[in-house]
Amino acid sequence: MALNSELREHLERGLDMLQPNLKTAVVLRDVQGLSNEEASQILDISVSSLKARLHRGRIFLREHLQEYLTANQ
Repeated sequence: MALNSELREHLERGLDMLQPNLKTAVVLRDVQGLSNEEASQILDISVSSLKARLHRGRIFLREHLQEYLTANQ
């Protein structure tokens, strides 16, 4: 339980470090569970632009979390 809490805090810190446009895309898709189409409409961008933002945001978060996970093995 404590590990889940730590992981969540680390993930939230990673989200806070993202550029606002990347953070919004990740939150809409991965936290709120909207479809690509719904998220792109909210952001007023194309689906391909949304996918690019998601990709960049997820790569950053993956690297950010990998450091934490490696240190806590």
